[in-house]
Amino acid sequence: MKLALWIALRHLLRTDNRYVRLVNWMSLLGLGVGVLVLTVVVSVMNGFDAELRIRILGTVPHVVLPDVAAADPAAVSALPGVASAYRFFEASGMLASAAAVAPVAVYGVEPANGTASAGALPLAGIDAQMFDIGLLEALRQPAGLVMGLGLARQLGLALGDEVRLIVPEGVQGGVRPHFKRYRLSGLFALGAEFDYGLIVVPRSSFSALERQALGADGVRVALEDPLAADSFAARWSGRSGEVPAELWTQNYGELFQAVRIEKALMFLILLLVVAIAGFNIVAGQTMVVDGKRADIAVLRTLGATGALVRRVFLLQGLAVAGIGIIAGLALGVLAAGHIGVIIAEVESWLDFRLLEGTYFDAVPAKVAMVDLVIIGGASWLLCLLAAWLPARRAADQAPIKGLHLP
Repeated sequence: MKLALWIALRHLLRTDNRYVRLVNWMSLLGLGVGVLVLTVVVSVMNGFDAELRIRILGTVPHVVLPDVAAADPAAVSALPGVASAYRFFEASGMLASAAAVAPVAVYGVEPANGTASAGALPLAGIDAQMFDIGLLEALRQPAGLVMGLGLARQLGLALGDEVRLIVPEGVQGGVRPHFKRYRLSGLFALGAEFDYGLIVVPRSSFSALERQALGADGVRVALEDPLAADSFAARWSGRSGEVPAELWTQNYGELFQAVRIEKALMFLILLLVVAIAGFNIVAGQTMVVDGKRADIAVLRTLGATGALVRRVFLLQGLAVAGIGIIAGLALGVLAAGHIGVIIAEVESWLDFRLLEGTYFDAVPAKVAMVDLVIIGGASWLLCLLAAWLPARRAADQAPIKGLHLP
């Protein structure tokens, strides 16, 4: 192996054919750029996926147990994997101000417990600095209401303003509006659609009869790991018997599945770019083999086996591939770590905002070691296949043809 490596590096570094050197350098450059782009795109996809999980799973209930009588919050909180459990009320309605009307989802929670924390509320996991005043204190105020900053701007509201909530109530033969009055006592900004369609009110502002008539009353569970919702539901079903559990995956599972599919498709598409760059090695190594026919013939007549010749040219191709892959991964990780600065610079050049009209202020990126291993491994396998073809051709070459003997 040492002899094969020494010969391979000698051929690679001391070739006299400038065109062959150019093709090898172009192969290395193309492979590096392909791996760099693949690394950056996958890292950005990971970043958006992580942001969606934080903004959505930090807001929506992970598990809903609709039967209050059978699901005691204290007992549920004691179960393994449960971060918090609390009684809640949920309904749909319209919020009206003097300026406009908007449809909203209504969350009714119980902030009365003095030992409660923000983690025990539907907005678990959200930074408290996003609120103009503390969420718990805002909901402890008489008729207090908390809403998203985007919704408040849409309705032309400021802290302290009075708003009217209209909730439809089913009656015999139709529906009638049920009116409630609140005062805006807190604002939040999640950077997601909830900023424009969610309000949080004290559960006690609805009587037991109102909760039964206007919406769904139950226990809302926040898990330490939202991805473990299915396993929690299985444990709960075995514990409670007939009490069902509604999981976040039923409403938002398809969204995250779509993100995973998009990431997989982008990976495959960009891997084709890496494959094209990798197979440039075939062209470069084929020219090297043609240029070294006499050297190959001399090696064979001196006793070198076909396996040794094959290893020489295989190692030569893999050396080019290895440098390109390692350089691409290193530069890709560096670019992903500074993607915000890069995008900001590009936006200043082109005079436009890439994320305009979205909930994101900056392009997020998250580098995962498993992705780097997959990218490096897949690129290496493609380059191994590309280098194998000319290496096998060199090993099968007849020495007599290389020496130009009759």
